[in-house]
Amino acid sequence: MAARLPAGPGGFGAAGQHDITVLWQRAVFAVVIAALTFNCFLAFVNTRITGVSASHVMLVEVVLIGIAAVLALNRHVGFYVLLLVYLAYMALILALRPELDLKAIRDALIPIVFYFVGRGITDIKVVDRLVMLSAGVVLAVGLFEYFLLDTFIANINILDYYIARGTVEEGENFNEGSSLFISGVRPEGRNFLPFLGLHRVSSVFLEPVSMGNYGAFLFMWGLFRKDMARRKLLFAASAAVIILGDARFGMFVCLAFVGTLAVYRFVPRMVWWLVPAMFILLLVLYGTSTSQLTWEDNLAGRWFQSSRLFLELDLAGLFGISADEVFLGDSGYGYTLQQIGMVGVAALWSLFIFAKVRSSDAWRLRAMVVTYICLLMVVSNSLYSIKTAALLWVCVGAADVWPGFGSKETSAPDGARSLAEAAPQDPGRPAA
Repeated sequence: MAARLPAGPGGFGAAGQHDITVLWQRAVFAVVIAALTFNCFLAFVNTRITGVSASHVMLVEVVLIGIAAVLALNRHVGFYVLLLVYLAYMALILALRPELDLKAIRDALIPIVFYFVGRGITDIKVVDRLVMLSAGVVLAVGLFEYFLLDTFIANINILDYYIARGTVEEGENFNEGSSLFISGVRPEGRNFLPFLGLHRVSSVFLEPVSMGNYGAFLFMWGLFRKDMARRKLLFAASAAVIILGDARFGMFVCLAFVGTLAVYRFVPRMVWWLVPAMFILLLVLYGTSTSQLTWEDNLAGRWFQSSRLFLELDLAGLFGISADEVFLGDSGYGYTLQQIGMVGVAALWSLFIFAKVRSSDAWRLRAMVVTYICLLMVVSNSLYSIKTAALLWVCVGAADVWPGFGSKETSAPDGARSLAEAAPQDPGRPAA
């Protein structure tokens, strides 16, 4: 933590430095858990206290990102340069649009800010505790929702909350009589453990998609941290989250992680850099060649829907300056290009892939994160939800400055290696 604060007269004593570090870590825990749970809290406020709107949601997100940005401050220029360049770029493309959409700035701001927060964590075991704490919160609320659903809905009416914030229209819920999210019930029956009923638990996330994404994230962190304390408990939590949310896509992503770990050491970084382009090419080829007219609620149907929506982008949309408003929520690739533009996406993705890491072991996580991102963007834009993104990017940042398995050192001071100092490097060779 000494690297975070300039030394004053006489400097800080060891005890003072420790106290500051502990205080900073507690603030990080508070922000990440708040990002995870604030929608649940706002739903409670909307149900029991007073109505909320989309403005309240936006305000909370701005506050959380602002606090995280303060926590990410350090004496190294990487964070400031990247933030300044990104904001200037977004100001340019927003100026070329007929309408101002500040949400476009927020989408990539979350990864940037929380990544640099993660780089300030000097002990990977601190991140382990944060992940386990988040799992405990999610499972506690999820079990409460499952076993005491009527009480849960009486205090946290999910459907009313999403109607209040404008995400869902009145009468749009096809599960008549349900106050859950529109996908909170699977009418055709569960994929996992059908005896659990039709209810798909969403816990603090309020919708099952993020629940499944979070379950996959827990599995990913467990695979990465092979010497983590209570690792088996983390895998059990991952399974419980995926089963409670009946998240078949989350299960598919977990299987993809296992395959990724088997081959990541043999894959050059340039190939990882090209993976999103490969997915986009496949979407375009499928969308232009298929004779399918309607989508079904399965993986093939999601692929069809994503390709159909992606093809609605015009040339201006690819560069993030289109005047046409097209709904692309079910196509993460299309949504990303529409919001950030091809130039910005290529630059940020290049920084992510070619950024230096302290240990080659960090690529054990990085390869799975690439897999996670590329698969999630096929079916939705949920990658940008702060509910799961804050925790994900804190973990990625911490892993990048971690000395690796078997090392008795703590991580390098925050900002010691930043995205702005990125340079190409083979996955199998540690950074200098």
